[in-house]
Amino acid sequence: MKLSRRAATAALALIAALAGGCRSDSASYMINGPELSLTLIVDQNYLWDDEWQLGLLTTRQPDCMRRHNLQPAPLDGLKLDVYQAADGAYIVKQGNNWYIAETKKCQLQRFKAPPPEPGELRGSFEFKDGKLTFVALPKPPAPPQAVATPAGATPAAAPAGATSAATAPAAPAPTEPQAAPTLPVAPAAGR
Repeated sequence: MKLSRRAATAALALIAALAGGCRSDSASYMINGPELSLTLIVDQNYLWDDEWQLGLLTTRQPDCMRRHNLQPAPLDGLKLDVYQAADGAYIVKQGNNWYIAETKKCQLQRFKAPPPEPGELRGSFEFKDGKLTFVALPKPPAPPQAVATPAGATPAAAPAGATSAATAPAAPAPTEPQAAPTLPVAPAAGR
């Protein structure tokens, strides 16, 4: 079968248009520079796809770097929240999906149910002006420093109606943060 020059040109134009619909982007949460980071990679493989294929790259250089597949996400309104749970562990919330990303061995595991205490929210992966970015939350301000009373001096009198620390009601005891679930580790071969 011989194609005319016009048909061949039209076929190539159609292939180029379909291939041109592919999109890919990435953004990183730099925990400690590029050596310790979480990177979200999003791909729209075909023009007609209505969802992103997602990958989370966990990196701790020079020891490990692994890409993990996440559940696909709709093209509109993509947002992944990142929480710091425990030393080396981060909780990632993607819609109704929750994951724990562990940076010591670059592992990822999906939660069966949402964690009761995901940790401190560090920021979110989302699109801003058509570009995937990690939007970090501003660090909370440092607590105010207590003013020390010089030795031998008496503290100023409290205003009427104020209570002193001795008569103030006790603050509730802080609750222990829940440890992140541990990831199963296969025994090393040959040992």
